[in-house]
Amino acid sequence: MRKIALFIFVFSICNAWGQIDYSKLIIGRNTGTHTFHDGLQTRIFGFTETLSAATKIPGPTIYLNSGDSVKLDFWNMSQGAPHTIHLHGLDVNQQNDGVGMFSFEVMHNEHGFYYFKAPHPGTYLYHCHVGSTIHLQAGMYGLIVVRPADGNPLLNWENGESYDREFPLLASEIDTVWHNDTILDHEHDMTMPLYVPATFNPNYFLINGKSGTQLSDFPNHLFALPNDKIYMRLANIGYYGVRFIFPAILEARTVASDGRPLPVEVVNDTIEVLPGERYETFLQLGTENSYPFIVEHFNLNTQVVSSSQSMVIETAFSDVEANTKVAFEIFPNPTNGIFDISEMVTENYQIYSLEGKKLKESMESPVSILDFANGSYLLYYKGNTLFLVKD
Repeated sequence: MRKIALFIFVFSICNAWGQIDYSKLIIGRNTGTHTFHDGLQTRIFGFTETLSAATKIPGPTIYLNSGDSVKLDFWNMSQGAPHTIHLHGLDVNQQNDGVGMFSFEVMHNEHGFYYFKAPHPGTYLYHCHVGSTIHLQAGMYGLIVVRPADGNPLLNWENGESYDREFPLLASEIDTVWHNDTILDHEHDMTMPLYVPATFNPNYFLINGKSGTQLSDFPNHLFALPNDKIYMRLANIGYYGVRFIFPAILEARTVASDGRPLPVEVVNDTIEVLPGERYETFLQLGTENSYPFIVEHFNLNTQVVSSSQSMVIETAFSDVEANTKVAFEIFPNPTNGIFDISEMVTENYQIYSLEGKKLKESMESPVSILDFANGSYLLYYKGNTLFLVKD
């Protein structure tokens, strides 16, 4: 009966939405490992786009255009508990919000479909909302970025402010005590016995899944060009508070909060992002070779800073010529060796090492760098250069 009811619901939704502008498959997995900066590995859950893709945290970023009619096909291949996709911050109806008890849960080897209109441009989150204390901590989360209706990747919203490139930074933490089989393994049925540890004491603090020296190492710098205007999408899916502390020379201006433009922009070098929040901040680069900044994670109960990590915006990275305007994207990035360019490939692109050595020139699409070593590269296409990571 449950499957019949679900079919009737999906049929009625399809009729109501009519044309679907954007359809995407997201797969839920509970078989994955994450490697920290010190070499330690821990078990994780996560979202992938294909069955062959490795489970990573965060999950793939979902890019939408404002006004799109969207269908997310969630396939639960977790071999364990039911899962959902909660669309955190998006204006969707209750049935499609992904809170299991108020909408529906997706059991092992079943598909669940979420239908909604992409709201106004902004930065949003998605995560599992079944046993969410455990499943979110396990790694089932990612970002959603909504572009203006015309899909312009260099404008924050319709008639808004343009920029040269953007950097989404998603903060989280991991307490490895929570990542053992006793806690993460659940039955397939609805009883779902959950063991939640009495304490949460994270020992790793992440930005885009990286920690410690992974964040400060040159290959993981944020690569831009001199005098670029940068749009930072700052988000927090963890349980600690996070402060992004930028140097005064970058003239940080925060213009949006939780997917809404602020009535008055906030000029402040420190942006504090609490759990579930998202801020969008402009930075203005100059001609310096690099711009270090600090990310702090602090305990919300004690206000004690538990982690202070360094990140860098790098401009002196290559002799490859590049324009300041980039009108396309590459995804997924980081990649496991196969990725797409977000527009039809009509001329040769080149892939360079960070030292400027040409490694590949082709028009093939999707792009394959399976024979490349893990590391950082530059993709040059139609006069633009984008930074690419294979891991």
